[in-house]
Amino acid sequence: MATLGFADLRETAFPSLWDETEILKARLADGSSIEGMVADLQTGLRMMNASLLSMLHYGDLFAVQDEPELEYPIGMSNGFEDASEYGTPSPKRGATTGHMLPLKPYDRALGWTMRYLRKARRNKLDADVRSVITDARKLWQQKLLTRFFLSTGETVGSTANASVPVCDAGATDSTYVPPESPEGEAFTSSHTHLLRHAAISDANLGTTIEHLQEHGHSSPFDIIASRTDASSWTALTGFKAPEWPGIVYHSSAVERAQVTEVSDYFGYVETDYGVCRVWLTPRVPTNYYGAFKTYGPGDPRNPLRVRIDPNVGFGFTLVDGNWVNLPTHLVVVYIEFGVGIGEDRTNGVLVEIDTSGSYASPTIS
Repeated sequence: MATLGFADLRETAFPSLWDETEILKARLADGSSIEGMVADLQTGLRMMNASLLSMLHYGDLFAVQDEPELEYPIGMSNGFEDASEYGTPSPKRGATTGHMLPLKPYDRALGWTMRYLRKARRNKLDADVRSVITDARKLWQQKLLTRFFLSTGETVGSTANASVPVCDAGATDSTYVPPESPEGEAFTSSHTHLLRHAAISDANLGTTIEHLQEHGHSSPFDIIASRTDASSWTALTGFKAPEWPGIVYHSSAVERAQVTEVSDYFGYVETDYGVCRVWLTPRVPTNYYGAFKTYGPGDPRNPLRVRIDPNVGFGFTLVDGNWVNLPTHLVVVYIEFGVGIGEDRTNGVLVEIDTSGSYASPTIS
């Protein structure tokens, strides 16, 4: 007899005579079970989720929120008036603009046939689980760096350019004007933090860092750069390698940066506007770097904002539901998040090293 109609989630239910508990207890070749493997994966995901907020260097880039929108003040030409005995000052108000944060789902599955599981060695299955953790880390890092280095806006819902980059001379939001700095420096909508320099040099780096300092951000600053360009950074006059505990440096040694604990940075660079801490990553291609001020993991003044769905929660999780069907086993890992620029679009300067042209977004690996 034909069964008419669309197949839907009701079709994934077990036959009435199948016992799900017994299926999950199917023994592997080494005596362990599918149930145990899933528990190991859950443990690994919990550890990964705990590390996302404090992941070395990456944790300094963002804060988290579950609302889709951001609103923040922009520069305006208000001011005090000379007071008079009978005059009344004109009321004035602040101005704001805002943008949206994207939200996207991602998933990743592990799958085995029942016959494979009967023969598989546990080391092979552990490698499958480790591959999920590796992919989860890669996805998180890629999305953070991609948004940080991206020079264009992104569509959110049906609105183009709803998610914006750092200051881009009004390309995505013509109403955006950086607020006046604490020292009184005023800006216009043509102000940009998308730069193109001919080389990595002390002078050019000073220009980059000035773009942060003039908005009230203070030293130390962080630089994300390509590991391929390591020699260009060590060649800077202001570069100082960290001084490692346990090593005796003689007076004739090259000047080094003293740090109070073992440094996780490649090195430090002195500029006219403060000290920069440099960290290198192979995810950023050659001839690119970005500078920002971190206020500590989770601080809303950091350059990026991660949006999550409050109904899904933060981090990677195993999808609820029935994914085990003889003769195969399928385990699905899911995350829903999006990365946008935070409320302070001045906290980030992006640089492409090229002899001509304008800044173009790199591909993050």
